[in-house]
Amino acid sequence: MVVRERSEKVETVRSKKSTKDARSRPVRYYRNHGILTDPTVVIIGSFLLAFKAILVEGSEVAILSLATIKQLGRNNILFGVVMGGLGSIVTFLAVRQVFLLLPVIVIDFATSVVLFYFSSRFLRGFVKYAIRHKSFREKMERMEREVVEKDLKREGADPRLPVVPFSVPNSLPVLSITLTEGFEASLVLAAAGAYNFQWTLIGAGVSLLVLIIVSAVSYDYLMRVPRWLLDIIAGFVLLSFGLIFFASGLLSLITGST
Repeated sequence: MVVRERSEKVETVRSKKSTKDARSRPVRYYRNHGILTDPTVVIIGSFLLAFKAILVEGSEVAILSLATIKQLGRNNILFGVVMGGLGSIVTFLAVRQVFLLLPVIVIDFATSVVLFYFSSRFLRGFVKYAIRHKSFREKMERMEREVVEKDLKREGADPRLPVVPFSVPNSLPVLSITLTEGFEASLVLAAAGAYNFQWTLIGAGVSLLVLIIVSAVSYDYLMRVPRWLLDIIAGFVLLSFGLIFFASGLLSLITGST
């Protein structure tokens, strides 16, 4: 009797602990049915979504920063990029937390909506640069001129000056662009991170590392990569996983599982 009572107590403690651990985990993809039952699908999806979001959105920030660093100065560029990056991280964590508070079926549909929206943007970019033959280089050069002109006008400085003096206002143009691109990337990261936070971070980290290495080697290497190629790949990756999440949510809706 004593042995049985002890074993029952041990099993009770274990079951309570396992229940508590399961509740504390932010992983949402373990289900009894559906496309997202397989963790491999979620791992690959989270990694690819994070990688493409950072690579595509971050490349514009990297190109603009490298193009304007001589005129605006390293300190202005660095401050704008760092503060914009921190703001994007806060946005990512906040949006992800909102996702985690929602029912799984709502997360599926919300994720698919986010991915469909950004996939349509990238596919429109593909049409713009590959079919309509718009120049991505000209776009970035125009943005470069606008950023430099804003800082020079704000300072009332002579355009012939080699470097704009460092100040927080002079960092605002780069900061605003970094925040804009970072906000767009953070929405995709938050959607992916609601399913697998670890592999989302790994995908984002690998993409950042690629950008830093390429940027350190040469600005021209970033510009040589066809923008339409990045857009078409990103568009189809986001569209594919958007369909997966939409189908999973639809299946949950049909079967009545939340």
